[in-house]
Formats: sequence, C-alpha cells, structure tokens
Amino acid sequence: MSDYKAKVENVFSDLVSQKRIPHAVLIEGSDKELLNYAVMYLSMYAVCKESFRPCTVCNSCKKAMDNTHPDIYTPKLSGKTNIISVEAVRELIKDASIIPNESDTKVFILKDVDKCMAEISQNAFLKILEEPPQSTLFILTASNSKKLLSTILSRVQVFSLNTENIIDEQTSKLAKDIISGILSVSELELMYASAKLNSRPVFKETLNLVSEYLRQGLSCAVGCDNESETARLISKKLTKSRIIKLIELCSKATIRADRNVNMNLLCTWLCSELRRISWQR
Repeated sequence: MSDYKAKVENVFSDLVSQKRIPHAVLIEGSDKELLNYAVMYLSMYAVCKESFRPCTVCNSCKKAMDNTHPDIYTPKLSGKTNIISVEAVRELIKDASIIPNESDTKVFILKDVDKCMAEISQNAFLKILEEPPQSTLFILTASNSKKLLSTILSRVQVFSLNTENIIDEQTSKLAKDIISGILSVSELELMYASAKLNSRPVFKETLNLVSEYLRQGLSCAVGCDNESETARLISKKLTKSRIIKLIELCSKATIRADRNVNMNLLCTWLCSELRRISWQR
C-alpha cells in the first residue's frame, strides 16, 4: 500500500498543499485498489478538521476510512447491471442541498461513471456540476474518461493514475511541443502549440502532462537521474526557480479552466505567462 500512497499523494500534492481542491474531481485509472485509495485520500482530506490534512488519525479520517462518515455519500446502484439511475442522481442532488452533519464539506462518491452512468444520468448530474452547492466535493472514478460526455469533462478536474496507459500519442506530442516552445528563442513556436489547446479536456490533460515533464526536469536539476531527454533539456535551459514557477502556473491555469472561462482568452494568457516566466531576467 505504501507505493499506492506515494503515487496518489504525488498526484494530488499541488492541490492539497495549496488547499485548492475543486468542487468536482474525476480520477482516471484501471487499478481498482489504487482508485479506491485515491477516493479515500480525497474524502479524508475533505472531512478532516486538522491543520495538516488529511491527518489520517483523527476521528473524521477514521470514519472516512471505515465508510461510516455521515457526510460521505455514495449513490445506490440499480438493476442487474448496477447503474447509477436518474432517480439516484436526483436523490443525490436533493441531498447535496442539505448542510453537512459533522464536517465542513459534504462528499459524494460516484465510481465507474464511464460504465455505470448512461447519457441520461450524466445529463441529470450535469445540472449540479454547473451550479454546485457550497461545501460540496464530487469524486468520480472512471477507467476511461473519454467515454463520458464532453459537458461533464469540461466541469471536472481530471487526474490520471495510470498516465502511461491512458495519455495518447497526440497529447504527448502536444505537451512536448509546449515544452519546446517554452525553451525556444522564438515566441511563434509556443504560440502555435498553445493554439491547439482548444478544448477544456485537451487543455487540462495536456497541462497535466506538461507539469509532469517539468517535475521530471526539476528532479534532474537537483541531481536525480532521469533518462528522459525532455527532462534533461529542461534542467539545462531553465533554473530551478523558473521550473517551480512554471509548475505553479500550470496548476493555476488548470484551475482556471474549471471556471468556465473563455478558452481562447485562457490560452492567450497562458502563452503570455509561460513566455514571461521563461524569459524573465
């Protein structure tokens, strides 16, 4: 389990450290045990009342681990195929309007949404994603987020726990083009690559990978071995402080993408900030 803990905590480290968990999170992966731990980790974070969250030892965290916390809700599955029905979604929406019992946040867990939620249920669920009540956190899991409606994906922040299997070649190439544009002496290369971030799912998935490349570059810059040519190039051309600022920028841009802002304006702002940080003296 220690490997699972390390991987999950690394994926969510930026959001947890900045205390900026969005209202809706989609965790993508094929390893059920890993997904379940990620769900429990975020649930504990949401209900924990200690200054360092999740502490894992307080009464709230223990209830989250034991599936007995009154503010953590999982909809009942229906039928022989175990689906999340429209009725279950409506009941969830009704329950979300009620203030939490013990914690400051109410948590709703929907697992395997790519398999358990038909399009009609996703559309019903979309209503509460568009206008979420205060003090709520929706945690979704899926083995393949691409099977969900684009309207759902545009309103959740996606985290992948098996990046090597899910990120396609096109996303990987675009992320490397962004990195190349950051390191280039010409602004046109970055402008051209940034213009391809034309939808929220593409924007968020690509920036998550850009952040991962930057972290590898930072690791290489502090002396850790890394076989990635991209990581070595980053460590040679950027200072550690600039790499950290670029990672923080990617996190900030991903959060902004969840706020339904104009994507053209967001891409323009991102390109400008990437150049400002990489070129500042």
